[in-house]
Amino acid sequence: MQSAFQNQHSIIEQKALQEIQNVRNILLKDGYLVDEPTKKQYNYEINISNGKDKLKFLVYFGKKGIKNVLQGNLNSDFYKKIDAIINSKFNFQSEEITEPENYIGTDESGKGDFFGPLVVAAFAFDIKIRKELSDLNIKDSKELSDDDIRKIAFMIRKRFPERFYVIEITPKRYNELYESFKNLNSILIWAHTKAIEELKKNFNYTDLVIDKFCNEDLIRTELNKKLTDYKLMLTEKAERFYGVAIASILARERLLNWFEKKSTELKIDLPLGAAEKVNDVASHIKRKFGNEVLSELIKLHFKNFKNI
Repeated sequence: MQSAFQNQHSIIEQKALQEIQNVRNILLKDGYLVDEPTKKQYNYEINISNGKDKLKFLVYFGKKGIKNVLQGNLNSDFYKKIDAIINSKFNFQSEEITEPENYIGTDESGKGDFFGPLVVAAFAFDIKIRKELSDLNIKDSKELSDDDIRKIAFMIRKRFPERFYVIEITPKRYNELYESFKNLNSILIWAHTKAIEELKKNFNYTDLVIDKFCNEDLIRTELNKKLTDYKLMLTEKAERFYGVAIASILARERLLNWFEKKSTELKIDLPLGAAEKVNDVASHIKRKFGNEVLSELIKLHFKNFKNI
C-alpha cells in the first residue's frame, strides 16, 4: 500500500507528465520537431528542434511541486520563440475572454505530423447550447487524452450532428495540393474557408473565430471570395473558445481514427509527430511495401522524407 507521501508524489509526477505532453502537442501543432517525453529520476524532458537548432524542455516534479526549465542558447531567436510559445500556454490559462454569443470556430490537426492527413474542422457555437456542453469537459484537444477526445467527439456528433463540418485531406491529396500551392498555409486557408462556407449554409452567424496560423490579410482575401458579411477574429491559442476547442477535438479524433485504421491495415504502429522515430518507421514501410504505398501515408515536403 502506498503511503500518503508516495501517493502525493505520484499525483505530482502525473501532473508533470501531463504538462510536458501539453507543451509537446502545442509545439507539434506549430510544426516543430519534438520527441516523446523521456522520464528521468526527477523530471520528464523533451528535445525540440526546427531542423537546425535544438533545445531541451524539462518538467521537474518533487516536494515543492512542478518546475519548468527550457535549456539552450538563451540569446538565440529559436530559444526566444519557443520560450514565448510555452509562456503563452500558461498565461492563457488565467486570461479572461469575451466569447461571441454565436460564431463559427475552426481548428486543424495533423499539420505537424509526417504521417497522416491534414484535418480541418469547424463548429457552429451558440450561447444557447453551452448548458448542453457543461458535462463534456470541453477544452483544447492538446490537453485531453486520446480516450477523452474520442468520448467527447462521440457525444458532440450525437448531440449536434448539424453543427460541425470536417475536412480530411488524405496524404495523397495533401501532396497533390502542396505540389500545386507550394505552401502549407495556402492549403490551410482553403480548408478553413471551405469548412466555414459549408456551415454557413445552415448557420448564418457573422462572427468567425480561427486559430491563427497565417497573416490575417491572406485568409481575408480567401474569405472575401465566399462571404460578404463576416467579422473575423484570428487569434493565437483560440482553443480557449468553446467553438474552436470543439473543432480541435473533432479534428483530432478524425486524425486518431486515420492512424488507428492505417496501423491496423499495415500491422505497423504509425507514430505521430516528425521526430527521428518516424524516419525509422517510414524506412521500414518503404522496404516492405515500396515507395507507392509510403507516398500515400506521408507528407512528401517534410524534411523527414529526404532522410529516408
